[in-house]
Amino acid sequence: MADDEEKKEESGGGAPAWMCTFADLMSLLLSFFVLLLSFSVMDNMKYKQVAGSMKDAFGIQKEEKTFESPQGQQILSQEFQTIPLDVQLRLAESIREEVEEGLVEVEHTGEGTILRIKGEVAFASGSATIKPRFRKILDRLAGFVKDEDVLLEVGGHTDNVPVRPGAPFTSNYDLSARRAVAVVEYWRKRYQIPSAKLAAVGYADGHPIADNNTAAGRARNRRVEFFIRPPRLGAVAFGGIEELKRKVAP
Repeated sequence: MADDEEKKEESGGGAPAWMCTFADLMSLLLSFFVLLLSFSVMDNMKYKQVAGSMKDAFGIQKEEKTFESPQGQQILSQEFQTIPLDVQLRLAESIREEVEEGLVEVEHTGEGTILRIKGEVAFASGSATIKPRFRKILDRLAGFVKDEDVLLEVGGHTDNVPVRPGAPFTSNYDLSARRAVAVVEYWRKRYQIPSAKLAAVGYADGHPIADNNTAAGRARNRRVEFFIRPPRLGAVAFGGIEELKRKVAP
């Protein structure tokens, strides 16, 4: 009897130890299904077909309008494009100083990442000669562009003020295109970045991001943009998540 009482006192109260493992497992499963739902893609056409089949099978008499279809049809779209997380981290580290100083803006989209460099940082007014500070940014990005499996489009943008008479450029298209080409040629000649990874486009004033009727708006429109994207569809696969975790783990 004394031994039984000692065992009861040692065992203590509360739930058994296996409950902690069970609770952790349930939390992980919940997180996993939330992740699947967040990656799901809606297909309105298939939803309508299923709704019509249900109506024919069960003889639904009452018609109700459906404004939104439920989520969870597909884990990943076949046209999903983005830059892998570890590549984005390396890109962010290479331009961290310029971003903190407000010289470079970063925008993430579903198709890739846009780096937006202010015009006064990149080129002098009416010139296609790369400024020293912009050259430092290009030097930092060169290793990233050369080593990573990405494509980079250099886009030159201007405001809507026409080029002055006697300038070495015939139009804003000519100016913006030569600026984009200057960047591509700098990378290609100095760092031997393959031409297949680079593209140069002159947009002139065709894609403004601010009002050209104000001096501040025109200053924002004078810019150079780097559009960085994966080289093919499906660059991020669901099966590669564990490998990605290993790469970015400290």
